[in-house]
Order: sequence, then C-alpha cells, then structure tokens
Amino acid sequence: FWSRPVLCPGAGAMSAAAKSEVEALAAKIADKKDGQAALEGLAKIAAAGAPEAEPFLVAAVPQVLEATGDKSKAVKDAAVAAMKAIFETVSPFAIEILMPSILTGLGVKAKPPTKEATLNLLEGLAARAPKSVGHTLVTLAMP
Repeated sequence: FWSRPVLCPGAGAMSAAAKSEVEALAAKIADKKDGQAALEGLAKIAAAGAPEAEPFLVAAVPQVLEATGDKSKAVKDAAVAAMKAIFETVSPFAIEILMPSILTGLGVKAKPPTKEATLNLLEGLAARAPKSVGHTLVTLAMP
C-alpha cells in the first residue's frame, strides 16, 4: 500500500513547461521594451491558478516586486496586477517563503511605491489567510 508512489503521467512535463515559461517572463521584467508584457504574462499564469506554476511564480516575486517601483506607470501598474494575481493564488503555506521578499518591499531602501504595493498585497494576503499571516507577524514586526 505505501511502498509505491502514485505518479501522474505527464506531470513532470507540465512542471518543466511552467518553469521555463515563468522563468523566461521573469527574465524579461527588467527589459524596458518587454517588461510590461512579461508582467502581464505572469499575471495571466497566476490568474489561471495552475498549481504546477505556483512554486515558480513565488520564485519570481522579488523581480515583480522590484518592478512596482518602476518609473513607467504602465510597468508599475502591470507589476502591481501581477503581484496581486500571484498573492491571490499562492498557497497560505508559501508565506514563509515570501517573507524575505515582503521584508525587502518594506525595507528602508525600498521605493515608496514598492512599500505601498507591498502593504496592500500583505493586507489582501492577511484577509485571505489570516492564520498564516498571524504566524509570521513576529517576523514582520521585528526589525
């Protein structure tokens, strides 16, 4: 009964495809020409709610969060939309992994738009998963 794991045929291929797609879009975020389109692509992937893409979307959060401080309003808005889509679909168990990015977004060196976006996203995450955020309040409150 417990000796053999149940495997889904093709699950590894779906994960590999999601990984390559998310990583390719995350790499284009800093590009002036393709940044907005990359952020919109990440938002679409996150909104689709594909569980195989979630770990790779979480890994892309630092780049997306950095884009919330971009000078271009279109890029900034696309970054906020992508972050919102990621935070709405991410598992409550991923909050510990997201914590370094959240703390960076609230740090002294973060730009004011980045801080504002981080606080708004944290508010939405707290409304959706209050217990998970509650467990991390010590980390958020301490310097």
